[in-house]
Amino acid sequence: MGLTLKEKEKFLRNRKQVRKIILQEVKKEKGIIFGARAVNKQIPKHLRVPTEDYDILTEGDPKKLANRIEKRLDKRFGGNFYSVSQAQHEGTEKIRNNLSGKGVADLSKRKDKVPFIKKKGVKFAKLKFQEKKIRESLANPEAKFRHQKDRFTRDRIKLARQHKEELRKKRKSKIKKGRRLKTNFSGLSSRVGLSRSKFMRLGL
Repeated sequence: MGLTLKEKEKFLRNRKQVRKIILQEVKKEKGIIFGARAVNKQIPKHLRVPTEDYDILTEGDPKKLANRIEKRLDKRFGGNFYSVSQAQHEGTEKIRNNLSGKGVADLSKRKDKVPFIKKKGVKFAKLKFQEKKIRESLANPEAKFRHQKDRFTRDRIKLARQHKEELRKKRKSKIKKGRRLKTNFSGLSSRVGLSRSKFMRLGL
């Protein structure tokens, strides 16, 4: 039996809960989010791109975690809104929305140590991990279908690093300027014999 229009509307009204439930389970499992969402979390807003799904690495059984998330989602929305199946890559489980047919999460078993940062208790793979995955993908002819996307992600990470360096230089310049002003004030006030408060009142 399919979902009623009323059930579908209830889902659409509350679909933001999907993100909340997935993040809660990832945090509980001590999993690590990588891929587009991890990149977006670490770069300026103007460099981010929209993404609908989550790429998750877990130390435990990916299928077990995927089933747990799927059951929580169905319970939250009160119907058979989600399903779990094996993804294109062996060892990866996909949680799919039964209304749109789109995936909301891909879960894989973590094989190696992954450097991460924490945001509100949730672990996100560092950019250097993503860059490593991109290099591996670009070196693999079988992954040609995603090379354009990977190059674009690589460029966005490069731009983010440049942006960070520019901000660092600006802050450094501002600190130096502040130190020079402080030095000039100290020298001038001592020469004219004024206290700091009197100096400020005079507008010097």
